[in-house]
Amino acid sequence: MKKTNMRIGSLVAACLFAGVALGGCGSSDTKQAAPAKQEQQASAVAASGLKTAEFEQPMLITSIGQSADAQMVKALAERSALKYMYEVAAKPDALDNAKTLVLVIGGSSKGMGAAGVNSAQEEERAKALIAKAKEKNIKIIAMHVGGASRRGDLTDRFIPLMADANYTILVADGDKDKAFTNIVASKMPVDYPANIGDVGKYLKAAFK
Repeated sequence: MKKTNMRIGSLVAACLFAGVALGGCGSSDTKQAAPAKQEQQASAVAASGLKTAEFEQPMLITSIGQSADAQMVKALAERSALKYMYEVAAKPDALDNAKTLVLVIGGSSKGMGAAGVNSAQEEERAKALIAKAKEKNIKIIAMHVGGASRRGDLTDRFIPLMADANYTILVADGDKDKAFTNIVASKMPVDYPANIGDVGKYLKAAFK
């Protein structure tokens, strides 16, 4: 399990325990979080799509799009006492000791610039990870936890990758246009937490 910089860890923890939506704790190209009224409306579409815990630990958590969203999922996994490995730009060989692959979809131009990759390279890395997971019979959880503030052309490029997952967790107000649901809903269970604070309970419930 890789250690993260203490400064980043403190920021992530502060965001989680304050109950702040993810839009307030990301990179500088992230918009403000949705108003409380919109958040309440989003919770109305919450559902329980995954009926039983069917995923095995440890999971490998990686970002698809190099946003801070994957670090938030890492913090939720740790808070839920789940076994995980975390590599923000994981390559296929990182799956050697994993039993579940968690893809956190969220594009950040700032994050990708810092990583020295473009959207095409990020997409190819994701496809290679998915192919390796299928080859090793490793189940995949796809997540979009940034909500409406993380949507845009960059994130939207990666949405089709979610079609290969076995389960999807979507913060509800990030899917108001049904861009994610139209791809994944007929293929796998989908759950719609109202905000980042609710994501952890769905993630924890997914694992045996």
